[in-house]
Amino acid sequence: MTNKPHTKPYHADLIIEEAQNGWRIIRLNRPKSLHALDESIVTALFNVFEDFHADDSVKAIWLDSTTPKAFCAGGDVRKLRQLVINNEVETANRFFEQEYALDLLLHNYAKPIVVWGEGYVMGGGLGLFMAAPFRLVTPHSRLAMPEVNIGLYPDVGASRFLADRGPIGLFTGLTGSIMTAAGAYGIGWATHICDTQRDTVLQKLIDIDWEHYPAGDFRALDDTLNGMHRPVPPGPLQNSLDVIHSVCRGVQFEQDYETILGLSDARSDWLRQASENLEKGSPSTAAITWLLWQWGRQVHSWQEVFDLEAQISDWKITHPDFVEGVRARLVDKDLSPVWQEVSAMTLPAILSEHPPVTNIESWNELLRQYNVI
Repeated sequence: MTNKPHTKPYHADLIIEEAQNGWRIIRLNRPKSLHALDESIVTALFNVFEDFHADDSVKAIWLDSTTPKAFCAGGDVRKLRQLVINNEVETANRFFEQEYALDLLLHNYAKPIVVWGEGYVMGGGLGLFMAAPFRLVTPHSRLAMPEVNIGLYPDVGASRFLADRGPIGLFTGLTGSIMTAAGAYGIGWATHICDTQRDTVLQKLIDIDWEHYPAGDFRALDDTLNGMHRPVPPGPLQNSLDVIHSVCRGVQFEQDYETILGLSDARSDWLRQASENLEKGSPSTAAITWLLWQWGRQVHSWQEVFDLEAQISDWKITHPDFVEGVRARLVDKDLSPVWQEVSAMTLPAILSEHPPVTNIESWNELLRQYNVI
């Protein structure tokens, strides 16, 4: 595979190459931070994708990272925490605005994007992944929205893509449970499982003869990837579907919270871990995740989803749980966060002192419905 570097330098941590047949390759190159995203890199990615969209010589885009350990483990939350501590909340909010602008661009993209989701695909990385039409995982992939552990919340479009998966989406959002390739494929987060080497898969895509596919470029990619898809045995998620549906009804927050905590003596390690994550996780994250799932079950455009999430993120990063959660997990690493005290595990008790009111009426109506405001 002989690709030539792209002539325009967008960012020091992005490798961009021109391949044959109208392909462009974009690689995240921040291995020390598992390719974490900050404002500079999401802005650069936005510019790259915008330029490629307008460039008639570009047929399709391949997005991956330089290491198999992770595609992208999420946003650089340590940097965000420091901005909040320094009273630079506006700068932190700019990161979210840029990140959501990138995600929105990809959701509405007219050209095919293939993402190679090997290793960790979490948080902001999962947001990028879910915005592409072709989402490849390998037997080594681990996908999650683990924000409950750090006092943030599942954003980057998760308000919609978790709700689209019904109770399973709610369960994974509340517990931050890690999914294997089997689970990700089973619920439609991944479109294909590949156990072939990355470069082999990429070469087969580059070799596609577009002229042979009068039905279009997306069909050509689908057919080629279907030929490389390799099913794997069921993972812990599939083996727990009945339990998930029985404990996660999405009718009453307190009930879902208590029944998931009740999995602490489940036979499955995966279910016990889910219960522990929620029990030790941020109450404000659990509450906002549950409400956003309710909101996401209504029909909303991606634009409206990201408009709401931008306002929820502004509220959440100034909530004391965020600074404390990142401290405990990623700064001091004592894994003993002291969350803001709540008088009861109910939505009003957790949220009504500083309610996450926005300018989106359908959201505020939900807060009224559940007595948060």
